[in-house]
Amino acid sequence: MHGSGLVIFSKRALILSVKSEFVKLNMKTIKINHIAKTEGHSSFVGSLLGGEAAEARLITEEGARLFEGMVIGRPYQQLPVIVSRICGVCPIVHNLGAIKAIENAFFTEITPEIILLRKILELAQIIHSHALHMFFLSFPDFVGVSNNTDLVKKYPEQSKYALEVRDFGVLAAKIIGGRTIHPINSVVGGFNVAPDENSLKELAEIIPVKTKQAVKLFDFLKKQKITNFKNPSNYVALKSGKEYAIYDGEVFFLDNKRKVSADQFYAEVSETNSSGEAVKRSHHLGRAVMCGSLARINCNYDKLNGIAKKNWDELGIETPDYNPFHNVLAQSIEIIHCLEECGKLIEKYLKIRNKKLKVSVKPAAGRGLSVIEAPRGLLYYNFDFDDYGAVRKCDIVTPTALFIANLEKDLKVFLPTLQNFSDKKRESLIKSLIRAYDPCISCATH
Repeated sequence: MHGSGLVIFSKRALILSVKSEFVKLNMKTIKINHIAKTEGHSSFVGSLLGGEAAEARLITEEGARLFEGMVIGRPYQQLPVIVSRICGVCPIVHNLGAIKAIENAFFTEITPEIILLRKILELAQIIHSHALHMFFLSFPDFVGVSNNTDLVKKYPEQSKYALEVRDFGVLAAKIIGGRTIHPINSVVGGFNVAPDENSLKELAEIIPVKTKQAVKLFDFLKKQKITNFKNPSNYVALKSGKEYAIYDGEVFFLDNKRKVSADQFYAEVSETNSSGEAVKRSHHLGRAVMCGSLARINCNYDKLNGIAKKNWDELGIETPDYNPFHNVLAQSIEIIHCLEECGKLIEKYLKIRNKKLKVSVKPAAGRGLSVIEAPRGLLYYNFDFDDYGAVRKCDIVTPTALFIANLEKDLKVFLPTLQNFSDKKRESLIKSLIRAYDPCISCATH
């Protein structure tokens, strides 16, 4: 009996060994050591087996930056300044997200004027970030240009438009936030100094020109050949009955039309660390979600401003749109929308402005949570404070941490469609999809 068992065991071992070798022979491994033209450092590893994707993973190649631990024990006044350093591309929304969470914790009531200026500041952030990514990082994939020096030489007029539209966002950030990055004028309770009235009027005067430039960029972009790939995603964004929500609103899920509060969404989000990575991948009730420009348009299409909505409609794309490559088109449309919205809000602010743009803040023990739309999607801040307003606990959930799981889901479906392409073409398309998502690795590894 004992000898017979050895024979059976050896047969099984042989079969397993043969199967293992068969898998190795038929496994196509795809590895990209660096994904250029994204914020931060990342790589990709994937594999195909029998025509199906066995693996598709975006690997963040940055160490933990420890901002959540860095702020423990710090007084609340320092937090917006510190966390804005998480990212040089979207510092304004980190500043505003932290401020909102702190004010919620201390039950601070701010004025309509303060909210208007914060919204303009946030719109400026989105314009600046989108113009950079849409044209200089993702657009080259559509026209097969490998570097931006060649891009500018080949498309000088469009490059000029992209830079000038971006400059609008930079200028607005400086006028209201005090400087172009890492704002110092936007603080808990409001603003230290009121923005110069003449500067705001001059900013409003150039909006029509910038809007025309943004429309020309969109017209040019929509003529390019963009990869046709669709994969259903659970799109999530802020939603408000009054406006295209970026600063306030409930968290809205497109697939089941469910709305939840920021507190409820945060309670339902799970964060997990992968071995060897600093990023905390996030899931909502165990499911991957997609946030960002395409998610916002899918969830808030009816609230787009007139020129933006007209141009989106001319694409002839059915909304909701499930092609992640169209996130770049959505960014272009959002630039137009945000410029239009800036004009409306500046006009409104100049009519109701009050010299007092800062309210008193009374620190107290408690918890404050906020949610705001960063250029790349939902950004959460959660602080616990002691009686004196010092931080006891901090948790930050960034857009990239939210959508990485969905990006990997899309990549896993996308890979099998590329098996007949050359290695070079396959790698190019994988990079293109990753860049279309506009990941921010620095934010993800905060």
